[in-house]
Amino acid sequence: MAERQPSKLHVASSNLVSRSIDSRSTPDAPAGATAALAATGLQLRAAIAGTIRIDPALVALASALSDAYRSGTEPTNPSGHVHDPRTAAAYAAARVPATFAAAARAMEAAAVALPGFAPGALLDVGTGTGATAWAAGAVWPTLHSMILVDRELAMVELGRRFATHGPPALATAAWQVAPAIGEAFQPADLVTASYLLGELANDSDRAALVVRLWAATSGALVLVEPGSRAGFERILAARSLLIGQGAQIVAPCPGNTPCPVRDGPAWCHFLARLDRSPLQRRAKAATRSWEDEPFSYVVAARPPTAMVPAPRVVLGRPRHAPGRVELRICVDGRIDTRTVSRRDRLAWATARDLAWGDPVPGAVLDSGATGPQPARTEPIPD
Repeated sequence: MAERQPSKLHVASSNLVSRSIDSRSTPDAPAGATAALAATGLQLRAAIAGTIRIDPALVALASALSDAYRSGTEPTNPSGHVHDPRTAAAYAAARVPATFAAAARAMEAAAVALPGFAPGALLDVGTGTGATAWAAGAVWPTLHSMILVDRELAMVELGRRFATHGPPALATAAWQVAPAIGEAFQPADLVTASYLLGELANDSDRAALVVRLWAATSGALVLVEPGSRAGFERILAARSLLIGQGAQIVAPCPGNTPCPVRDGPAWCHFLARLDRSPLQRRAKAATRSWEDEPFSYVVAARPPTAMVPAPRVVLGRPRHAPGRVELRICVDGRIDTRTVSRRDRLAWATARDLAWGDPVPGAVLDSGATGPQPARTEPIPD
């Protein structure tokens, strides 16, 4: 894994909530989960490199796809941006490692929040080439049955080829070519959908899909979207709809209280840092050996759930000064600050090591000055 880099703000400077995630595991992650994710990520990289051959035309396709997804441009082909084997290969080379990284971080957080959850069956809708299923299998080795659904045949065929190099559950997965909007899905313990809601045409279709995904969920549902303002708003809408359906929200902020950043200029997202493989660097014509993937997510579970005590997510980069640390946190549906002094030795020992996006332990929550804070901005690094 790459050497840890400083946390970076990846989107507009009005953003409050971010976290660069690399070799450091999710706090309290299940034993072995981080190592399993690292090993599975390398397997996936090897599968891509052994399947796809990069040439100038593919690089041009990958660049066009990245620009289209980043700008929200409508596809010129009626079947979407990815519609044949070449565009599927370009997408996989440029985007699959980042999708794996973001989905892995969301599901690792879900595993922390649901320590007794041991799913056996996975339903992944909008699977593409299966990156989210790869991540799910690493986080929950109990998975033995997978149904992977995507509307694009070329993506499914490429995903099947990748899966021959993956864990056993992927090698025996049932791949289905079907639209996200349609008949009811087969129930599963774990249901996932990454970067899918933004592919739908309107809010009505997105709401209908969330309801169908929840209806198929017997355990937990994980939704991941880009870490843009629009992506966060889609996650926020899904969160509200799921609460209305009787779901228990377990991550990133456990509890069904209103989101405190829902009406402000900021949006909640996190950053998954990943090493770029040689193939990915060639596909993206990139010079850096790493990239940050911004993502927003929500995890919902069927109540009652055996949850760990509710963590609080640090909002923004902690401010360090001699003898004190200022933390901005999301707590009980509001944004507060805790200024922890060296005089409070127990809280100080923990607070000084907290980073952007970390859960905040009770000793820190009970320490220091408290009060609402205005949004603060930070420069966007190169």
